[in-house]
Amino acid sequence: MHDGWYYVVTREKVFRIRQEGDELFYEGASDNFIRHFFGFDEDYAAIKKQLKKDAVLADAIKQYPGLRIIKQDPWECTVFFLCSQFSNIKKIKRNLDLIAEKFGKEIIFKGKKFFTFPPPGAINDLKKLKKCSVGFRAKYILAVNNAVSDEFFARLRKLSYIEAKEELMKLPGIGEKVADCILLFSLDFTESFPVDVWMERVMKENYAVTLPLRKMSFFGREKWGKLAGYAQQWLYHWKRLHKNP
Repeated sequence: MHDGWYYVVTREKVFRIRQEGDELFYEGASDNFIRHFFGFDEDYAAIKKQLKKDAVLADAIKQYPGLRIIKQDPWECTVFFLCSQFSNIKKIKRNLDLIAEKFGKEIIFKGKKFFTFPPPGAINDLKKLKKCSVGFRAKYILAVNNAVSDEFFARLRKLSYIEAKEELMKLPGIGEKVADCILLFSLDFTESFPVDVWMERVMKENYAVTLPLRKMSFFGREKWGKLAGYAQQWLYHWKRLHKNP
């Protein structure tokens, strides 16, 4: 955040945005892009109304009514979650910043220097990639970089949830949770229900669900259907910030 603005880089686009009360101000992106990126073109009122029928979710939504799922670029989202394994947000951001700096293009926006995120196929030097502090993840990022394209992700959108997940899990380093995250946060599969340690806790403590993680994910999809991903976001945020609700 600089001078009251949040600066966002997504692939080759750089824009800035800030909020004053109920108003958003932004520069560097079109109205249509902002509406899609932040999910303003979705009926969140209807989504919340349906999910509030669940008492736990009703409390989570009451506390975080403005929570939304951002529509990320699929390739950037994939690299993000490949970097996320056994890591934390601060380190992941550092990894992505270094990857952009070493493999992307420099761009000046509002007098500030940024680096665009490289497209699929451009992260093609293992030695340089290892200098991005990604550790053991380097081999997976390089392998996936060589295996996918923007067309690959476009094809996934046309598949069913199960088919798209199976295709993602064929890629090196991508397991159940990472595949579910990519599907939810960048490919519009809102029935996806990623399960990590926080979701395992909320499912056990608040829903008395004691199943293997894969079956917990299935339980979430069965319980909330196409709204499972939204439910996951509210429950995850709620449990993470309120460890003993």
